[in-house]
Amino acid sequence: MTPIRVLIHEPYPFGKIAGNLRTQSYIIRLTDQKRFQLSLLSSFETEFTRRSAGWGVETLIVPPSRRLNRYGGECLRDGFWEKTLSAFDLIRYNWNLSKILKQKKIDLVYCNSIRSILTVGLAARFAGVPVFLYVKGELQNPLLDPLGFILASRICFFCAANRDDKYPLLVALFAGKIGILRIGIDLEEIREIERGDKTSLSRELDLDGSYVNCVYVGQLYPPKGVHFLIEALSMVKDEFPRTRLYILGDHIIDAYKDYREELTGLIERRGLREMVFFTGWRPDALAIVSLMDILVHPSLSEGFGRAVLEGMALGKAVIASRVGGLRELIEDDVNGLLVEPGNPSMIAAGLRRLLADRSFREDMGEEARRRVFSDYEITGRVRELEDIWSGMTLRK
Repeated sequence: MTPIRVLIHEPYPFGKIAGNLRTQSYIIRLTDQKRFQLSLLSSFETEFTRRSAGWGVETLIVPPSRRLNRYGGECLRDGFWEKTLSAFDLIRYNWNLSKILKQKKIDLVYCNSIRSILTVGLAARFAGVPVFLYVKGELQNPLLDPLGFILASRICFFCAANRDDKYPLLVALFAGKIGILRIGIDLEEIREIERGDKTSLSRELDLDGSYVNCVYVGQLYPPKGVHFLIEALSMVKDEFPRTRLYILGDHIIDAYKDYREELTGLIERRGLREMVFFTGWRPDALAIVSLMDILVHPSLSEGFGRAVLEGMALGKAVIASRVGGLRELIEDDVNGLLVEPGNPSMIAAGLRRLLADRSFREDMGEEARRRVFSDYEITGRVRELEDIWSGMTLRK
C-alpha cells in the first residue's frame, strides 16, 4: 500500500518544545509510518525542525518574505498599504508552495491554526490538495477566521465549547466539515517521571517540604495572566507565609521580552521576592511539576491548556481559568478549581482553600489524575486523526 503523503505546516516552530509543539511532536512520532509519509514545512529552522528530521520526517524550510515572517500581531497592526503588500507577498508565496506540493505529490496538508491555513491554504487549493485544520487556539479575528473555514476541507476543535464560543452562523454553515478531536498526552511519559529519582532536582530547586509549593508552567506573555497569579499570591501571603511559587517558562519572541521585567517589578512591589522564583525554560519541566503541590494556570485565553492536563495527570490540584478546553476537562470543585479569567480575587480564594487543607488538595489531585488517565491518552487521539486523514484522501 502506498503511504498517504501528509505535509504538516508549523508556523510557530520556536526553539522550546512545549505546548503546541509537544502535540506536534506526538503526532509526528506516533503516526503509523506504514500508512503515512510525513513532511514538515516551516518558515525557519529551529530545534523543533531539527528534531523532526531525526524522527524520520522530511523537513522543508521555505522562508516567506520578511514582511510576512513577523509575529506578535505585527502584521495586523500594519496600515492599509503594508497589508496590501503583504497580501501580494502571501499569494506569491502560496503559488511557489503549490509547485512544491505537486512536486512532492502531497495528498493532504495539515494546519494547526488560522495563521497556518492562511499561510499555506491557497497553495493547497492551487495544487488541488485537501486541507485539515485543527483549531488549537481561540478564534479571535472576525475577518481572517472565516477565511480559514472556507479554505479548510475538514475542521476539528478540541471540544464542543471551543467550537461554539464564536461564529454560530459560520459553524452552522460549515457543520458538515466540522468535528471534535480531543487533545491527548503520553501517559507512559507521566509514569516514567513518577518512577524516576528526583532527589538531585529537589536539591537543585531548594525545595522545602515545610512549604506548599505552587507552580505556573508556560510562556511568559500577558495573555497567560501570570500577573494575576502574582496579585493573588500577594492577597494570601500573610495568611500563608510558607508558600512558594515557581514560574517555569520564559518569553518566546522578542515582542514579549519586557513582560518578565514587568512581573519582577510587580513581585518587588507586592513584597514577594522571597516567595517567587523564576526557573526559565526547563527540559525537565514535568519532573519539576511532579514535585509541586498546586499548579495554577491563570490564562486569559486558551485552546486547551496542555500544562494543566499534564499537571492533572501527575496528580496535582489545579486552579485554572474557565477558558478553552479546560471547561470540559475540569469539573469544578471535584478534579480542579475553575476561576474566571483575569480575576485575581478568585485565584486567591482557590489558593486559600488548597493551601489550608492538604487532604482536600490531595483528593482533588487523585480525581484529576483519574480523569486524564481515563480520557486523554495520546495514542488513541492519533489513531482518530489518522482515520480522518484517510477519509479525506479517499474522498479526494
